[in-house]
Amino acid sequence: MSTSLNRAFTALRRARLSGSVSACFFLLTCLLILDGLQALMRSDFNRIDLPLGGQTPISGAMPQQAKSRADIVAIIEGLDGIDFVPLTDFRGHWFGAHMWRATLDAGKATKPGRGELTIVDMVPAKNTTTNATITVQNPNQIYSITLWPSEDAMRAAHFSLIHRLTGLSAFIWAGVSFVCAIGIAAWHVLLNQRAHRALAAEGLFVIHGLRKTDAGCQAIFSPGDRKDLQVGCSMLLLSPQGVELGMQGVLNECSPHKHSALFSPDGAALRYGWLLRYKPDARSVEHENIPA
Repeated sequence: MSTSLNRAFTALRRARLSGSVSACFFLLTCLLILDGLQALMRSDFNRIDLPLGGQTPISGAMPQQAKSRADIVAIIEGLDGIDFVPLTDFRGHWFGAHMWRATLDAGKATKPGRGELTIVDMVPAKNTTTNATITVQNPNQIYSITLWPSEDAMRAAHFSLIHRLTGLSAFIWAGVSFVCAIGIAAWHVLLNQRAHRALAAEGLFVIHGLRKTDAGCQAIFSPGDRKDLQVGCSMLLLSPQGVELGMQGVLNECSPHKHSALFSPDGAALRYGWLLRYKPDARSVEHENIPA
């Protein structure tokens, strides 16, 4: 095997390897997303996990009677030493609702356990008898708090396998995996184009499409940079390693939009990724009048 042909096959192997690696990263991304979604479905939307001595941010809709964060009435039951610290109020990014942002501080807590945070919400209403303005209870915002003895204990109880193993959200790892998959896929495209051009210079073409017809099986390929392809010339079938398989077809279509070789239907089944060798000085007598 010549040096240039050997380099072409090396480039093709690298391109196929990068494609496999990219596919693995895409599969890994899907698995990470599934792990994150199942953790979200198993966890209550209002659940708050907090380690002893730690802090966690929370937010919600501003109560009707509150004009700012200073008017928020927060009640914590079942746990001692946890402080509700309002930080700011803001307008929601999507619908413009009045929102609050705060932190739960467990710096003074002494023992783990379970508790409940209630954001009291009272709204003005009319008395149906006297028509006077009264204050009635609106549905409160209630959060379930679980105070863990340590960060490790909180992580070990997480519903996400990836979070338990790494301490980070599965969605963060899914984003990293997706970026890797896209980058390697782009590199695969470049390697593939380079390999196909190198093989085409040696008269070899990779099959990237198959089509069954009444006359036989069409093997569709990319011509690379070759401009001297002629309809009617012989095309020999090779394995992905470059070994001739003894099966011969004919170049039956050569247009700007499609290049294909036709093989008889009684031959061995063709496969994606197999190779075709172009023989410009040999024309097939058997397939000379086979239509495209």
